[in-house]
Amino acid sequence: MTEVGRVVSVNDDAAVVAMHASGACEKCGLCMASGDGKEILLLARNEADASPGDAVEIEISPGRVLVAAFALYLLPVLMTILGFVVGSAVSGGSEESALPIVLAMSFLVVSFLAVWLFDVKIRKADRRHATVKRVLSEEEADASPRIQIVKFGG
Repeated sequence: MTEVGRVVSVNDDAAVVAMHASGACEKCGLCMASGDGKEILLLARNEADASPGDAVEIEISPGRVLVAAFALYLLPVLMTILGFVVGSAVSGGSEESALPIVLAMSFLVVSFLAVWLFDVKIRKADRRHATVKRVLSEEEADASPRIQIVKFGG
């Protein structure tokens, strides 16, 4: 996935890039939202040697977005279904047994715990899943309405 943004700051080989959230990247969790929620900040590897204020093209690994979406949305659903199936098998398919519902809810809670632990692990690891691929020319920067400079503190 490729996005366009503006470099806010640079530290060693990392750049903080401000950009508008597109529909594809709005909920993946790799970015931090600014105070007003209109822009997002993304920590990226600065392979293009960009400087603060430069308009840049950013590449975000689609695999990271898919893993985050799976962990957040699909894992709890699958675990709930698995809990119900296991509960039904253990209770012998009895309609009076509450075990399938209890196990479904228990598996759901466990899946939320697993998603939380996964999030903690990812946050401790290197979060620079995006890469600044190139610095845009002024013509390209002017042609892109998505580029904004984030203003903090008023």
